Amino acid sequence: MRFVELLKRANANPPAEESIALRVSVFVAVMAAALGLVSQGAAAEALAPAVLLGIPAGYVCSHMARHRPGYLRKAVVALLAALALAHFFSAAAEVGRGNLTELRIPLAELFLMVQVLHSFDLPARRDLLFSLLSSLALVLVGGVLSTSPSFGAYLAVWAVAGVVSMLLAHRSQLGELPPLVASPASSGAGDPRSIWRSARPVAATTALALVTAAGTFMVVPAAGSPRLLGAPATVASGAAVPFAGGLSNPSLGAGDPALSSTGRTGGRASFGYFGFARSLDLSARGRPDNSPVMRVRASRPDFWRGQSFDQWDGRHWKISDEKTAVVRNQAPFELPPPPEDKFVQYLGTPLVQTFYLQRPQPNVIFSAYKGDLLFLPTEAVFTLSDGTVRTGFELDAGTVYTVVSRRPRVTEDVLRGAPSELTAPPPDFLSRYTQLPSVPSRVRELAAEVTAGSPTVYDKVRALERWMGDNTTYTLDIPPLPEGADAVEQFLFADRRGFCEQIATSLVVMLRSLGIPARLGVGYTPGERDPFTGLYQVRARNAHAWAEVYFPNVGWQVFDPTAEVPLAGESAAPATAPDVLSFLSGRLPDIPRWAPVATLATVPVVLAGIIATAAREWRRRRRRIRSRSWAAACIERLEAAGAKHGRRMERWETMSEYVAALSSPAVAQPRLRSAVAVLEAEQFSGRPVDEEQRRQVERVLEDLAAGK
Repeated sequence: MRFVELLKRANANPPAEESIALRVSVFVAVMAAALGLVSQGAAAEALAPAVLLGIPAGYVCSHMARHRPGYLRKAVVALLAALALAHFFSAAAEVGRGNLTELRIPLAELFLMVQVLHSFDLPARRDLLFSLLSSLALVLVGGVLSTSPSFGAYLAVWAVAGVVSMLLAHRSQLGELPPLVASPASSGAGDPRSIWRSARPVAATTALALVTAAGTFMVVPAAGSPRLLGAPATVASGAAVPFAGGLSNPSLGAGDPALSSTGRTGGRASFGYFGFARSLDLSARGRPDNSPVMRVRASRPDFWRGQSFDQWDGRHWKISDEKTAVVRNQAPFELPPPPEDKFVQYLGTPLVQTFYLQRPQPNVIFSAYKGDLLFLPTEAVFTLSDGTVRTGFELDAGTVYTVVSRRPRVTEDVLRGAPSELTAPPPDFLSRYTQLPSVPSRVRELAAEVTAGSPTVYDKVRALERWMGDNTTYTLDIPPLPEGADAVEQFLFADRRGFCEQIATSLVVMLRSLGIPARLGVGYTPGERDPFTGLYQVRARNAHAWAEVYFPNVGWQVFDPTAEVPLAGESAAPATAPDVLSFLSGRLPDIPRWAPVATLATVPVVLAGIIATAAREWRRRRRRIRSRSWAAACIERLEAAGAKHGRRMERWETMSEYVAALSSPAVAQPRLRSAVAVLEAEQFSGRPVDEEQRRQVERVLEDLAAGK
């Protein structure tokens, strides 16, 4: 029977939660987590109204029906939850090739639906706390899927509301306990001192957690993994290109040289780059603006290459071979290597990159060279002989695709040791990548003079880069190219000023004049890494051109006189602390450079101070516990006086039980019970009794000892 009673008590419904403040704080935390997840595009659009309307309605309904059993409501919630679970399993069954990443969106939708349904059945405190705990799953999924720092605002609201909810839940639980003694000085819940005493440990714990998390965040390596744990990919609606495999750049409007005969109208967008077209005119001036164009999730930075140009006429770059090969497959697409890479072994660590497009882009797949696998939900893609990958439609904002790239592990020694000539070059390879028009003689002479003391191809490239770094200036403010002038000669001997197109073109032309295969690559620089999301923010101004140089048995390597380009064997994931300092200093231009460093240096000092303060407080409390308190002294006096009246206190007895057992007529029971109540309050309530109550207890004990 005892077991049955305990079982019934364990399964009995807990009392309804009456605290409206607790419900509101939990509601705020849940809504922040749910809206944060929805804001990251992690659910179908139909779920947004369900979150905005369903969760508030559920909390109101739960509060109004908290005293009713609600069996019908529980049955409906259980049925809908079963349907949501069935929907998730249906989505899981459609996942192909073991790509578990495709389950992220259905899983996020399942979490959201369960949270909405559960909000209609929150009668008790434990239900509210379960809802608060389950909102942590929404926050974690949202953090994984987040692609912008805006998710941090939802996270901050959730964290504050969560801490407040736990504090209110603790106070609500304490409010159900009967008071040990009635105290006119404070009524408990409404006493400001009581509120501060309850909030103080929560505030201290929260501060310690924040400082510890900040310190850990600053010293751990930057987020990112080279392993392919998943490949998110979605395609927004995009117009088909004029012909299969053709190149189209919607941001150029009527200025796209590839579409001049299609009748397209409209001006060039401010974020458009002329380099993403069939030709590149070096007489064009003007650069794209600061508009964000895409975000990239990758474990290390690289150039996000779009395409290359190989035919130079003195003013224009063109693509000599636009013949495309169709690659048909269910994603991932296996991208073939170019013919000249027949003897190249791509044994390096794969680099996984996921691109989240924020602006319309040409139908070119950007990636670190060279792409090996492409995850994109389409029927076919088109590859060119230079490794360029195109789609059959323009890539609109909202498109997401993943590329896995492989490069050989390249160092300076590897490049210096590369053979000077190809073992078996593909047909027309050398004529294609060493082609030059009638280059002015002084350009050829300059290239030969600068590289005269360089024994290897690698040393020649570096010598030309150093000369250009010492003798030319990178600037966007350059004069127009005179009519009929050679762009390279004008840059090297007249202007000595230019931006990436002029600088990279000059390097390629001088290398070709030495018989070294080279071409012009275009795409984007890595962009600025956001240390809080781990994504690289690529803006329109990051559109870039660089030189690509071919090394036999090693492959194409990027060189850029305008930037420090790490070789494939030297790159590493960035450290978090310098990343954070760089990110913050770029947004706080008026703050001295030493300020972020000084702030970072104070983190371990503050952390050490908090730990020292906590340790000192712990030792103080231990000493206070060991010391003989006033209540302990009074209890000893009570036991000694009781022993004189013929009754010793047993070890298992409480003070109230002991006083009740004292049956001597000399004992004033009402006064003694009041004194014991004060002692119990002193020991167990956490609030010291006032001086008047202490004096009353002292008088009672004196009278008891005197036999009065």
